[in-house]
This record gives sequence, structure tokens and C-alpha cells, in this order.
Amino acid sequence: MKNKQELEIKKKLLVERYGLFMEKQDKLAPIAARIFATLLINKENGTTFDELVTFLDASKSTVSTNLKTLHKIEYIDFFTKPGDRKKYFILNPDGFLARIDEELKMFKLEHQLATEISEFKIQANKILENPNEKYSIYDKTPYLNYLSSTINILKQLRNGIESQCQMFQKRK
Repeated sequence: MKNKQELEIKKKLLVERYGLFMEKQDKLAPIAARIFATLLINKENGTTFDELVTFLDASKSTVSTNLKTLHKIEYIDFFTKPGDRKKYFILNPDGFLARIDEELKMFKLEHQLATEISEFKIQANKILENPNEKYSIYDKTPYLNYLSSTINILKQLRNGIESQCQMFQKRK
């Protein structure tokens, strides 16, 4: 990237790509996903409503409706500055925590179920005498290691974001 114009083009492409991802991942409306992506990329000191309308080339009502939706589901928050009537929108660290908590819950459940299935197969094979009825046993270690590692990484990420939440709360 050689200049501000190329930088802006790259930013718009990233917002579009990440927006498409968020549409699928979190089942967000297209403009809500792009607002989220824009705030993810934008500066920490917040983005105004007018900046979002201009950058996303969307109507004020569409941006307003989707900002309300994102705020309601706690993906974003806003703050004001003394002497300035504008709202500055930012990503809500608590929203990240909720997403991570949901992922953690799902990975823990999957780990538990995979372990139970493996144990069931071992116990069943002790009871079944006919070799044709026996369950195939696979090496569960790589899969369970993947699940355990992912759970640990999500826990570390959650701790890091939680400390950022505390800093955010002090800023409010």
C-alpha cells in the first residue's frame, strides 16, 4: 500500500471479507456484520455514526437500526466525550467474552461426548463376543488433544479479554 487511497481500498475489502464471515459465523445481518468489521479495524477511540454511514455507504436508518441491534446483543458499546454530543462506537469486550464463553461451552461438551463415546466402545467390546459386532476403536488421543488445546487457548484468550474489559470499564 503506497498511499491513503490504497489503504482505504484495502480496509473496505477487509471489512467486506470479515463481514461475510460474521454473517455466517454469528448469523448477523449484512450491514451489522460490516459495522462489526469496521469497528474491529477502526481506531480504539471510537467511530461516529456519520463516519459509519459514510464508510459503509449505507442509509442512516439502516446504520441506526443495525447499531441498535449490535448494542442490544452486546457486540458493541458507545461512549461520549465531554463537550461533544456525538456517540463514539467501539466493540464491546463483554461481547467477546460472551462469544468465547459459548465456544468454550461447546468445546467442553464435545470433549465430554467424545470421551463418553470412546469409553462406551471399550466397554461394549468387553461384552460383545462376536467379532462382527464389536466397535472399531480408534486412537482418540489426537482428537481429544485438539479439543483440550482449543479449550485451553480459549481460556487464555478469555482471561486476556477480561483484563481489557476491566480497562474499558474504567474508561466509562
